[in-house]
Amino acid sequence: MFDNKLPPESIEAEEGILGGILLDPQAIGRIVDRIVPQAYYLNSHQQIYQAALALYERGKPTDLMSVMTWLSERSLLEGVGGSFKLIQLLDRTVSAVNIDRYAELVMDKYWRRKLISAGHEIIELGYDTSSELDTVQEKAQNLIFQATSSYDSQYETKPLNDWLVESFSMQDQQVSGFDTGLLDLDEMITLERGELTGIAARPSVGKTWMGIWLANHVARKFQQPVVFFSAEMSGVRLTQRFESLESEIDLKNIVRRQIPVNRIEDYIKAVERLTETIGNTIFINDIPGGSLTPIRMRSELTKMLLKLRSKDNPNPQLGLVVLDYIQKLGNRSAGNRAQDVGAIAGALCDIAKDFNVPVVALMQINRESEKQSNKRPSMAQIKDSGDIEQDCDTIVTLYRDEVYHPDTPDQGIMEISVVKNRNGETGTCKVLFDPACGQFKNLRNSSQAICHYN
Repeated sequence: MFDNKLPPESIEAEEGILGGILLDPQAIGRIVDRIVPQAYYLNSHQQIYQAALALYERGKPTDLMSVMTWLSERSLLEGVGGSFKLIQLLDRTVSAVNIDRYAELVMDKYWRRKLISAGHEIIELGYDTSSELDTVQEKAQNLIFQATSSYDSQYETKPLNDWLVESFSMQDQQVSGFDTGLLDLDEMITLERGELTGIAARPSVGKTWMGIWLANHVARKFQQPVVFFSAEMSGVRLTQRFESLESEIDLKNIVRRQIPVNRIEDYIKAVERLTETIGNTIFINDIPGGSLTPIRMRSELTKMLLKLRSKDNPNPQLGLVVLDYIQKLGNRSAGNRAQDVGAIAGALCDIAKDFNVPVVALMQINRESEKQSNKRPSMAQIKDSGDIEQDCDTIVTLYRDEVYHPDTPDQGIMEISVVKNRNGETGTCKVLFDPACGQFKNLRNSSQAICHYN
């Protein structure tokens, strides 16, 4: 029913933009960040705009002769209609005063064409009965997101000079990542956008509590949306841990519904605080590990961004993604489990980059660490490690001496070791940790405070 309809376009607006650029070389600076070359319907207009962009990025004028010369030197002039085409664009333009409006109009038509294209692809997916329904739905959701996201292409090949400008300009900006809320650990790492951080420990040491702590900290301090994939426990059980952390009431009392009478009011107030502060900022997904895949995670994150989008915030960003824990994913009976887990780690690394979000993947340490006299885990002891070591930008291991030595003087202390740090130093620091309610506290300014950097 739509076959006879022409794609949305506005040739007049495209000509108005290009004519304005040729007439007033300052005009391109007003729209350079608002319109991409592929938004032009005519290929000739795409090439003319690309020529003007190339000149602008090198600080050169975008007047008629400059654009004509640029195209001619690359044997593109005749393809766009020759010098006559450029002169015609210039002659039809009185001024560049409306170039902003023209850019909005051209981008409007461009996004409509993308929606139409996505719709056609989704129709084809619907007829593809050879694929699993979940796979088809995930592909359809990704198509919708791509057709409605203004981040059309965040990856492109650019000369080093362009990257130098971007890196230099970042020096005056705030850090792109988030601190952890633990002062000595912050001396070594930050949760950087686009990077994968692994947190590894043996069972019952506190890795889930660490994931909860980081999620709570980012959501509360920075008011950034956090998505927590709980592949190990249900959403209710994870929520009870947030309640325990906030109220400082022993988790087992909350789980068993045996909160002491004198703490009931504390519990109620804690739930109220969670509701008011981060209740709509932290999002929990408890898809079981056997069903959760990186593709499914992508799909859920895409849906989350679509939900967060509004007129006031057309391009929302996630603050943090936490996965508990990586070895729960995939086929745990697979022959080459290390290869399987390695592939998952690589996919998580891609998710961090594609969504420009810090991803924290909790990881299990294998039993080898418990066979040695020094129980402190190493990076090599990450269970089914595969390519985890190379894919993670940062790897942190957790250790509590009291788990293995009940009489240790280090009661209530957790050692946090940064064993890999692609962008900084490695080392070990200690923090206070209460396993009953997941509270972490800084040891800085305490006589027990120890922090060793390599």
